[in-house]
Amino acid sequence: MSGKQALACFDFDGTMIRGDSITEYLKLALKQGEISKGEYAAVGWHTLRYFLGLENGDAVKTHALHFRKALTPQKREQLDQEFASQYLLPRVYPDALQCWKEHQEAGRKMLLVSASTDHYMQYVAKALGADALLCTAVLPDGTVSGNCKGDEKVRRIRSWLDANEITADFSASFAYGDSASDLPMLLMVGHPVQVNPKKKLRQEAPQMPCVSWTEKS
Repeated sequence: MSGKQALACFDFDGTMIRGDSITEYLKLALKQGEISKGEYAAVGWHTLRYFLGLENGDAVKTHALHFRKALTPQKREQLDQEFASQYLLPRVYPDALQCWKEHQEAGRKMLLVSASTDHYMQYVAKALGADALLCTAVLPDGTVSGNCKGDEKVRRIRSWLDANEITADFSASFAYGDSASDLPMLLMVGHPVQVNPKKKLRQEAPQMPCVSWTEKS
């Protein structure tokens, strides 16, 4: 026995579900009156600035989640739990769930590695039975620091392994992602898989295995 542990690393937004979860989170907050229409519209402006290279991901997410500062801890928890249970988990692709369960049953360490924010992703990770949730942390006032994407995903994985004194068998490990920002994580394992890949990812790694997951099983 080598003593090494195989991993299964899953991105979430765009990989296990369609679209961007924080967008849907803000829609729920707007529907419940927790964020004003003006604040909601301003998020779109900051998002545009991000795509123009004028703001970083931390700043955009901080603007998007600033409304949480006005909520009580109980209200924040209620909103987060409701979003995870009623809006995220039911949208996980059946193929993604099946793939996750197969890796789990095979004894691999299950890592949910996402740029999405921890206040609602913690409930997704718990429901899936993940061994680790490595994602973007948010303070109670909505401040975001350390967006978990790109090379940061690899750093988080290695830090978690070191903290838990686990030696990974990367050659026997799997990773799933949909965008070019997932490429560093995909390239660190022996079995990378592109899921419904965006154009840039397909261009940068055209030989990498690719699967299509849909909302119908």
